[in-house]
Amino acid sequence: MKKKSKHLIEVCKTKVIISDGKVVHVDEPKIKFCPMRVTFYGEEEENRTRIKESIESRIEKYGYFTEHRQIHYHDANILFGASEILSSAMKYQVIDAVVCVCDGAGTVIVTKPEIVQGIGARLTGILKTTPIPETIRALEKEKTIVVFPETAKLDQAEGVKKAFELDFEKVAVTFAGEDAANIIKARRYEKSYEKELSVLAVHTTGITEKQATILAEQCDIVYSCASKFVRSIVGPKAKLQLGTAIPVFVLTKLGKKIALNRILEIDSPFLIGRSKLPKIIEEEQPFPLL
Repeated sequence: MKKKSKHLIEVCKTKVIISDGKVVHVDEPKIKFCPMRVTFYGEEEENRTRIKESIESRIEKYGYFTEHRQIHYHDANILFGASEILSSAMKYQVIDAVVCVCDGAGTVIVTKPEIVQGIGARLTGILKTTPIPETIRALEKEKTIVVFPETAKLDQAEGVKKAFELDFEKVAVTFAGEDAANIIKARRYEKSYEKELSVLAVHTTGITEKQATILAEQCDIVYSCASKFVRSIVGPKAKLQLGTAIPVFVLTKLGKKIALNRILEIDSPFLIGRSKLPKIIEEEQPFPLL
């Protein structure tokens, strides 16, 4: 008998459970307004029904959380999304591997830009996932390393260690904000293996002041999501800010190099000038900030 798959994700700071491709539980969202979700789904005010419908739409169109998972994608969904930035950086050889998380596979090491984008596009904060053999086989066919194929465990620090053991020299990794303490562990691996590590913090809504402080000290790029502490603690240390509605804070020279490669991929005009950071336009922010 085929074992059921079960996945726990977080959307608008609410838990969503998906089992065998079906949304089986949605809590009440704590975030009531998200500018990014307005852009993509037209959701002016979040509630359980709208969140359920948006997840079901992604399952139906792209096979998320199922054996039909789409893993190739070339188009950019978000101007400065993490997968968009990292896939662009890989195209320009700023990095040679990305440690990220994929539903049905857990922590993975990706070496192709279209797989980085295929995994990350439209994917929302995974907290737990279980193995889907078809997804794992599809990824491995594309030379993606599934770090924990038997369990689909999420462990980004160990993913970084594995990437360094495989002799990748310039590795980028995405960490959820609540996993901030393990970024320190990943930085230790960077030092002991004498390699280069780029750390991007994503899914930061609701993190603590202490976690935000770690992100400010350890990360190259931090996504603000609906986090009040990222805006107040990380924002003032930024060397570059991308966007204003959900600011992306770039903290290091390496982070700048990664982010600016993304701009090379975009045909839209840009205005670049000096500014005191963070630049927060109150009426554009998610609500409430947590």
